[in-house]
Amino acid sequence: MIKNSIMYIEFSEVLLFLVRSLIVVFLLLNIVPLMVFAERKIAAFVQDRIGPEKSGLYGIIQPLADAFKFFIKEAFIPPGVNKFLYYFSPVITAVTPILAFITVPIIPILQPLSSELSVLVVLSFSSIGVWGLLLGGWNSMNKFSLLGSLRAASQFISYEVSLGISILAMLIIYGTFDFIKIVEMQEGSIFNWGIFLNPVAFLVFFISSFAEAARIPFDLPEAEAEIVAGYHTEYSGMKFALFFMGEYMHLALAASILIIFFFGGWNLPFFKFDLPDDYLFAPVFEYLFGFIVFSVKLFVLLSFYVLARWTLPRFRFDQLIKFGWGTLLLLALISIVISAFVAVM
Repeated sequence: MIKNSIMYIEFSEVLLFLVRSLIVVFLLLNIVPLMVFAERKIAAFVQDRIGPEKSGLYGIIQPLADAFKFFIKEAFIPPGVNKFLYYFSPVITAVTPILAFITVPIIPILQPLSSELSVLVVLSFSSIGVWGLLLGGWNSMNKFSLLGSLRAASQFISYEVSLGISILAMLIIYGTFDFIKIVEMQEGSIFNWGIFLNPVAFLVFFISSFAEAARIPFDLPEAEAEIVAGYHTEYSGMKFALFFMGEYMHLALAASILIIFFFGGWNLPFFKFDLPDDYLFAPVFEYLFGFIVFSVKLFVLLSFYVLARWTLPRFRFDQLIKFGWGTLLLLALISIVISAFVAVM
């Protein structure tokens, strides 16, 4: 009897993990077409254009048309490449942000895997993503692809250091690796948010997230004016689409971590959605409210990432490396000192 009860508990936990994971993956995959649509509309706004408007209402189904185009494009394979690495490289780039989201709570009930080491899990999976860029560019038998992959590797290594130190600075303040506990510590006043506790760490993380996602002004791995398309020059069809999706999902991951560490997660300042305990659907409304709050914060941050792409110039590569190992690393070390002071006080 006891054995059957244990098996039932284990089965229910596995089933709950699978259901939560499928919901998170579904939400993450749907962020990509929404981001594509938002990027085109924001770019049009910046350039005083209309943007896509013919396909569907206000051009809303244009991302679906793009996806169909990727699906039917000819799958060209350059001669002399290792086919396994050629096909597997874009998969690495697209899958790693999905795996990282396993421990990222949009709301507490949507955290597939709850762990005291959630932060380390996210850092581990997100740092693997650069291998897709490196292997894809190196294996494409193209000098522009190789140069793009080398740029990606050196850029990610440079800015991963500052990003990790900024996270360490916030962990000193919060004293835990658990995302849910970190968000709970920011409840109540807006001055409990990480951006007010350590604004330097926020600045370092925010700048590093641009470099980690290879977005302008740090898009040197695929700088079209210099190296055609960089690491994915020889990719087309769905393989190119996987690189494309991986970039946007990395952006969503970076924005989600920013929200959890610096913007109070699913909480609103000075407001707590609190229904009577005897109300049957109280948890449902509380989780729905938290989901809406998190989604709005995510939309605002992602819109800022897109706006930056169409308003900022690109760094030269020597400027990028110098800034990463010089200015940004110094700011990251300063954020550690600030966190130590805040923790003591």
